[in-house]
Formats: sequence, structure tokens, C-alpha cells
Amino acid sequence: MRRGRRRPPSSVGGTNVSAGRAFPGGARLFRAGCCGAMLWACGAGEVPEEPLQIPEVDGEAWDAHIEMGRPGHRIQIRAAYLREFSKSEQVVATGGVEVAFRSDKASSTLRAERLVLEHKRDRFGLAGGVVLQAGDSLEVQADTLLWESAHEQLRIPGALRVEVGEGREWGRNLTSNFAVDAWSLEAVEGRWRGQGGAVVEVRALREESRRVEGAQEITYDNVEVRYDGVLLTGPRATFLPQSRRFDISGGVEGADSLAQFAADEVAVDAEKQRLVAVGSVRYREDEAELRAAEVEDDRNAALLQARGEPATFVQGERQIEARQLAYSRSERELMAQDGVILRAGPRELTAQTLRYTRDGQVHAEGAIALKAPELDGSLAGDSLFFDLEQEAGWLRGAPSLRQHELVLAAPVLRFDLVQGHLAGTGGFVLRAEGLEVAAERGAYQADSSRVLVAEGVVLEERDGERGYRSRLMADSMVVALADSQVEWIAIPGQVSGQIEVDDRHSWIEGQGGQVFMVDGDLERVEVNAAADVTHRRAENEEINRFRGQQMTLYFDAAGLRRALVKGAAELVTRLQEDEEIAVNEVSGEELDIRFAEGSLAEVRVGPEIEGRYYPPAEEP
Repeated sequence: MRRGRRRPPSSVGGTNVSAGRAFPGGARLFRAGCCGAMLWACGAGEVPEEPLQIPEVDGEAWDAHIEMGRPGHRIQIRAAYLREFSKSEQVVATGGVEVAFRSDKASSTLRAERLVLEHKRDRFGLAGGVVLQAGDSLEVQADTLLWESAHEQLRIPGALRVEVGEGREWGRNLTSNFAVDAWSLEAVEGRWRGQGGAVVEVRALREESRRVEGAQEITYDNVEVRYDGVLLTGPRATFLPQSRRFDISGGVEGADSLAQFAADEVAVDAEKQRLVAVGSVRYREDEAELRAAEVEDDRNAALLQARGEPATFVQGERQIEARQLAYSRSERELMAQDGVILRAGPRELTAQTLRYTRDGQVHAEGAIALKAPELDGSLAGDSLFFDLEQEAGWLRGAPSLRQHELVLAAPVLRFDLVQGHLAGTGGFVLRAEGLEVAAERGAYQADSSRVLVAEGVVLEERDGERGYRSRLMADSMVVALADSQVEWIAIPGQVSGQIEVDDRHSWIEGQGGQVFMVDGDLERVEVNAAADVTHRRAENEEINRFRGQQMTLYFDAAGLRRALVKGAAELVTRLQEDEEIAVNEVSGEELDIRFAEGSLAEVRVGPEIEGRYYPPAEEP
């Protein structure tokens, strides 16, 4: 034995340190405590008459047990070997060092190879395979650890590893409290595994973590999160490891193998593979971009659901707006509903719902309106298919093309915007103010402003104020438009019909012809061959029938006012006066027949004047 030092037989234990400083009195406290321990625990040999005097320089003990504390908590230290340095007021413990922190609400333990107590600084440090355990699952591994009693602060200044449940973190400079239920950490790298196998990897400049009722909540600064192929970065994040939930704020950027996005805030449920981004969200995939106030990414279903006022999808010159958008990443398909607007170049489509595929095919439903400059108007209906690449499609559900007051409609309308062509089947109708052309099928050509109708064609014109109604029927017609009004109508085949104004009726038959309109009113009808017209006024029972190879009929507000008949022209007039019937006949190469107020007024025979026919004057 060295001079001035005494070694106890086998153990030192039962040392108690009163509240206040960890070791008040410095080395003297340790010396006195150690002597007391020996009197209590070193039973071998006789009890000395005087207390053992340990030199001022140091002291040592084996299987030592030290206890110190303050109100509300206690610290217990055990070690295989313990030495005191009186001059520096330090205690050094080595060999299986264990430190227990205990309070009414929490407990934690430390293990290390070496411990140094510093009385002056009221602290101790651990080194060599340091392991800190707290709660039911927290374990920290490091090379060194420092406890400062005055501040009740635990620090690990170097590199360390934290294990909690299914998670593991690496970092530096850990700072914690007595209960180890709140700590900070720098240069953080973490890996967390969920029940479903979901793995979350974290990198951060700094971490603030706390445990509440066994559950951990972590706040990261300057964070980078990876999970399921997604990378998220932001200035601040809150993480709940047990549920694998993240909330990142302050401006977030993200990316996976196919897309990049940015948002003000992002909430992540890694367990359910669900991400919700809010605030000025921009999500970009290839040449397409999704903009919204909120976007929910369901990675199990590969589905993005966006909401906004509006949410917007952009692909090149194509833009789709709606209050709700849903984009299937696997199918590369977009669903839009509530206030839908699609813009593609000069075209604009509105609908209640819309389905869009990335190859440019559009299906829309409900209150459809498509502005089509190529057709000089707007298409409407309840159901639409539109191939944006081919610039063609169809409409169903009472579809129509509107050009100001002119409307083209059919049960099904097919359009080709490249050709400026519109076709309808199953009952085609052209409507203008007071006029309607109906047929089994029809087609509109925008560059020539003409409409071709065929099969059972009926041309009707009505004016209720003046009692006017006309009806012409043919196998086909060609309708020429000007300023969205009917200008003239060509009838290539057989034509028949009638025209009524009050009590005046005209029946027309012939082969081929034209109908001319002025400001929406019938101006004249030309019959090219085999023309046969009967005109009747019911008031005086006057009937006029005229025939010829060709004929031109002129009309005004009162109805038929003139008939010009050419080629083997004939006129037969039937008059009835006082129950007496008179019949007159006129013929010639040309007949110019004039009417006044619906009655025959004058007949001229030509081309050279050979005579005139004047009907009897009506009695005043």
C-alpha cells in the first residue's frame, strides 16, 4: 500500500449526499462519506477507535455507491472502482459505471466505462461506451456525456445515436433535462420504420424533441425528409414518429422520380402513403403543371386531388380550371368538376365535369359550352367528346351550334375544327328568327357559310304578328348564310310547299329552285323547272293557278305580290260573284302576274306585249 492511502477491504456503499450542491464541501465531503461507508460496510476487522484519515490528495474505493439529489429527484451512481482527487476536487469512477436519475414521474439510467465528478463546477461527465436509457424505449449511445447539476442539463457534445421504438437517429450536441423527456440535437440523420414497412429518412440542421405520455414529438429545422421515393425539404417540420406523420412549413419543396412540387405547407402520413400540400401549391410532372390551394397525394392509388378557386392544370397551351381536380398519375388522366373551364388556343370549353387524358382526349358532361371560332359560333350540349390533337369530336344531349340568333341542332353533332365542318344526324335543324329548316341530316361548312340538309327537308317560316306562315318541302337544300342570317336557299331537286298570309294561300310545286331572304323575311322563290303555283284568297273565293317552265315569285309583308312565269306560261283564274263562277285563261311565252292585297291585279303577256288581262273591278 502506498504511503498516505488506505484501501478498504472490498466495498464502499451507503454514501448519502444532502440536498443542495452535489458535493458540498468538496473532497472533505467525499472523505467523510467514505469513512462512514467503511464503518457501515467494511465489517472485516475491528472498528477503529478514531475515524480513518484519508490524505488530502486523494482516496479510492471499490464497488462504490454514491447518492445525491435535490427536492423532486435523486441521482444514484455505482461504479466498480472510484478515486477522489482532493486538490482538484474531482472524483473519477471506472469500470461498469451506472448512473440512475429518479423522480416521482420519470426515471432514466446511464452506463459508461468512466465517470468524472467535478465539485467546483457541480457536474459530472461520462466517457467510453456511454448508453442512456429512458422511458420504455429510448436509448442514446455516445462516447461522452456531461451532466450539469446547477442547470439540471444533460449534454452530449460529440456524435451520438438515438434509438426510439422503430426509429434511429444520428447527430451531435444533444442537450436534455433530468427526466430526458425533452432534448435538442444538431446535424440530425434519422431513420424510422412503420408498422406497414414504411421507412422515413430525415436529415436536419437541428432537432427539438419531447416525450408526452410516452409519445414522441420532434421539431426539425432546415429539414430534408425521404419516404417512398419522395424527397421533401423545408425550413421547419414537426414529426410524430409513432404515427409516421410529418407537418412541414415555411415553404416546402418536394420531388419524386417523376415530378417536383412546391407549397407553403405539407402534411405527410407516411404510414398511409398520403401527403397534403396547402398554400400556393405547384406540382409539375413532365410538361404538365398542377396549381392549387391544396393538393392531396394518395401514393397508394397514385392519385392527386386538388382544390382551389380555381385549381389549374396546365399542359402546353392547354389549361383546365375547376374547383376540384383529380389527376391519376398511373393513367395520366385528369378529372375536373365544379366550374370547369378548358382553354386550348382560341377555344374555351365550360362544363360541370370533365375527363382529360394526357394524349389530348376530352370527355365532358353537363351544361357544355365550347367557343369554336372555326365554326363562327359556340357549341352547346350535355355530353361532349373532343380530341384536341385531331381538333374534332361530337356532342350529345340536345347539342347545338349558335351563331348569334342562328342555331344548328341535332341529336348528335360531329365537328371538325380543322375543316371548319359540323354535321348532324337523327333530325337536323337550322333555326333563325322566325325560320326553321328541318331534315334527317345536315352539315355546315364554315369557310363557305353554307348548310347542306337532306332527307325529308322542311323549310318553315312564321310571323305571328302578321299571320304569316310558309312551308317548303324538298329532298335536299343548300342554305347560304351571311352575318349569321339565312341569305338564300338552293333546292336542287323536287320542291313543294305553301305560303299563307291571313286568308291568302299559295301552293308551290316544281323542280329545283332558290329561296331568297332579306333581313330574315322571304323576298322571292325561284322555281327552275315544271313550276306550278296555285294562289287562293279565301275572302272572295278567288283562285289563280299559273304554270310554266320557270317561275319567280316575289313576296312582301302582304304575301305574294308578283309572279313572273317563263316558258309555256299559263294562267287560269276562277272568280265567284253573286254565286256565279267565272273562269278566265291566259297563256304566252311569259306571264308577269301582279297581285294587290292578295288578289290578282294585272297580267302582262310577253316577251312582246300581245295583250293585257284585267280582272273585274270589285264593287265599291
